[in-house]
Amino acid sequence: MKRTALVAGIVLVGGLLGLAPAHAAAGPDRIKADANRLYDTVTGLTFTPRGANYIRLADRGHGVYHSAFEPGQYSPADAQGMLNQLHHDGYNTVRVFVDAGTWDFDHGLDTDPSPDAPWLNTPYLDNLVDFIGRAAAAGVYVLPTFEYAPMNQHYADIAGGARNPNVGGTNLWYMDRGMIAAKKAYLTAIVATLGSRLGPNRTDILSYEIDNEVFWQTDAAPFATMSGTVVGADGLTYDMSKPADRQQAGDASLVWYIDQAVAGVHASDPDALVSIGMFTNNAVGRAGFDGMQPDPGARPMSPGNPVAIAKWSDIDLVDMHIYPSGGSYTPAADLASSDLGRAGVESMPKPYVIGELGARKDVYGNSVTAAAVDMRNRQVQTCSVDKGARGWLFWTYDTDLVDPDLADQGLFYSLIDNSGAINGQLAPIVRADPCR
Repeated sequence: MKRTALVAGIVLVGGLLGLAPAHAAAGPDRIKADANRLYDTVTGLTFTPRGANYIRLADRGHGVYHSAFEPGQYSPADAQGMLNQLHHDGYNTVRVFVDAGTWDFDHGLDTDPSPDAPWLNTPYLDNLVDFIGRAAAAGVYVLPTFEYAPMNQHYADIAGGARNPNVGGTNLWYMDRGMIAAKKAYLTAIVATLGSRLGPNRTDILSYEIDNEVFWQTDAAPFATMSGTVVGADGLTYDMSKPADRQQAGDASLVWYIDQAVAGVHASDPDALVSIGMFTNNAVGRAGFDGMQPDPGARPMSPGNPVAIAKWSDIDLVDMHIYPSGGSYTPAADLASSDLGRAGVESMPKPYVIGELGARKDVYGNSVTAAAVDMRNRQVQTCSVDKGARGWLFWTYDTDLVDPDLADQGLFYSLIDNSGAINGQLAPIVRADPCR
């Protein structure tokens, strides 16, 4: 988690920032994917997602959460201005986060611990629907990300009371069949709800992203120790003393989880594109996939395996996240740490995009000019990793202007910082070909 024109200097690519009414038109053409690309199903032309992440954050004293569509915090004017600017500058996609809610029941879709329906926050849904309608009117596809599931009694009943033995922490979401059933039901419900509010088969939703950054928690069972056994979501038993078994337990369970999640989406929109996001091994101090072994030199997490997921699951699109770290950093080495383009590993059998491309200010000595040039160069470099990235979304459009202290967002440059310095290198109106 974590953007505009530098052409002989820093210049903001201008746009039409007026407020337009919400519009629920039929939307643009449906986008689908084959083994190598995304394409427009009407014209047959290749579709290249380019745009930004649009997020808002808030903290009620017990943790930061995504508040873009929170009642009382959603700003139609801000959203419209951002969408108009993206459209003017030639972008076609915006990525957002849908807050399912937490155990606190004071924000997100879920605001009641014991409803008999999937959620009880109609104003939140109103705001989400308004945003998607505005995006459709601006010709911008929406890529909504759905993490976890609401925590209310409705989904607790679906998950059931018994958990998978020898599994703990966030690993339960991907290895416990009850938790997976709850996520599947959530996806079916939210896709159906959007269809009922906006019209079925929303072609202006580029893809339903089932996870922002899917990962295994390596300091929780079953990966916290190199002993014992665990039954994966696929129903097979794995020996936790064997790295190969540990890796297979994770990969096979994620495939089972993904197939259930995709089925959940398709139950309400059979033709929808479904994606999943993840960071790289390099991002958390790991050299590669090693069976989620405890590593004191790495953060206690191991990402999903994008090549294995793409090969064996029903996912349509993989969303990789990269943040240059200076020194000898290259996108090729970063992505290779997660098997994309790694020597001896087969190529990605499905397309991938860079759903988060971000720039930490300290990496560039607090020089937005250096960051802008590097973002352009890194984008170009990803075009030759494996089969090449098929799209790019910058992190973020303007988050740091809201509250730079939340989730350390002030550490990152935004697309519109310094009169749009980074946008000037990434905007399609400036660089029609992202690979040159």
